[in-house]
Amino acid sequence: MGILTRAIRNISRRKARALLLIVVLSLALAIIISLPPTIIANQQGNQEIINEILRGIQESSESLNLTATQIDCKLGLQFLYNQGPYKNVTMMVTPFLNISDYANLTSIPEIADVIPILSYWLPDEENYYFNVTYNGYTYVDFMYIEGIPLEASYIERFPSILPTNDWTLTAGENITAGRNLEAGDHGVVVLTEVAAYYFNASVGDTINLLEHNFTVVGIQGVGRSTLPFAVYMNLEDAQTITNTTGQALKLVVFADNVENVDTVENKIKEQYPELEVQTNKAMINAALENKEYWEKKLQNTQASLDNLKNTAIMQIGIVVAAQVAIILLIMLYSVRERTREIGTLKAMGASNKMILGQFMLEGTLLSFIAGVVGIAIGTVGASTLGNLLLPRLHRYGVDYIVTAEGQEVAVPLAITITPELILAGLGIAVLLGVLGSLYPAWRAAKIRPAEAMRHE
Repeated sequence: MGILTRAIRNISRRKARALLLIVVLSLALAIIISLPPTIIANQQGNQEIINEILRGIQESSESLNLTATQIDCKLGLQFLYNQGPYKNVTMMVTPFLNISDYANLTSIPEIADVIPILSYWLPDEENYYFNVTYNGYTYVDFMYIEGIPLEASYIERFPSILPTNDWTLTAGENITAGRNLEAGDHGVVVLTEVAAYYFNASVGDTINLLEHNFTVVGIQGVGRSTLPFAVYMNLEDAQTITNTTGQALKLVVFADNVENVDTVENKIKEQYPELEVQTNKAMINAALENKEYWEKKLQNTQASLDNLKNTAIMQIGIVVAAQVAIILLIMLYSVRERTREIGTLKAMGASNKMILGQFMLEGTLLSFIAGVVGIAIGTVGASTLGNLLLPRLHRYGVDYIVTAEGQEVAVPLAITITPELILAGLGIAVLLGVLGSLYPAWRAAKIRPAEAMRHE
């Protein structure tokens, strides 16, 4: 109790110095306990941005990569006369291929799947071309029957094979009435609006196509990417009504990723030279650029967060070093100032251990008091200190509100000081007090009484 009493008395005798030390140390400690929760708040805010980026990567990549990895394989153009849908005319067209002849395509490792598509051009019985004026625009073309294998595995993995699930479609080309084709559908069709107008059919009506009845389940808008007289149905139904069982116009091959499209293309050409292989180079480049863009954005976000952490660690290190130095210098000055007092204590029988303990206790008490004050300051002003000390990372970790004038205003981070952090702050304060007082206390303990009594 004697050491503690003397330590408290010595602190009270030098109130101005003690108060200055407490103010400086408390501000330093307030900074120390404000930075970690600021980092955590920034991490949480950054994680939201990272999640947004990951969602963006997934959403854009799924649709873009699906189109970019698509490779259309057809037989070369041939002159055909009165074959299939071509009535009493000679045309240069793409002939149908036998699906079974290309079963080994799936053995190419970089191919995710091969989907046969039957596209059948049906002329009008009287005029050869269908001719319809719809919404003030005249459409002249063949009736276009497209058979799609409506298997769940295909639709789930490659939804772009359906008539309106292609990401390039405009809003007007989406299903405008009813529903799209679904896995397992038979005896049903989706019509474009022009084809529905031609058949005078709505959702739920029955149309006759090549002497077969089909129920209309959906109507598709007509836009720049759709053929006006398109009729979409199950592949088996299309093969049945067109007498093309086991055949398709093209094989839609999907590479397992964008980077392997060229490899797949070359292997198909090597194994099946009769096939014309078409890839969408522009879409591939777009997919690769899109992937690179999102990856860079993710890297930049993570780098910004890492920089934030490094800045905070550096600031904490500087503050800790400054706090130890302040305690060290003030306690050294106190030892020098109180040299005669130390000599007198030693002459009265005070041991080195007692002197050491007294000065270390003074430094520790000052740091503890500063810690309590610093925690109070940090708890109240953590948001202000954190936002002042750490750099702003665009909108990372910051919520934005829109004022009545339409301006975006940044709201400071919501920073929470936890009980664990308060205890840690007190522990840091005491530890720094011990470290800063250690050398001055040791030096005081080593002073000889005779030298101390002669000190001016």
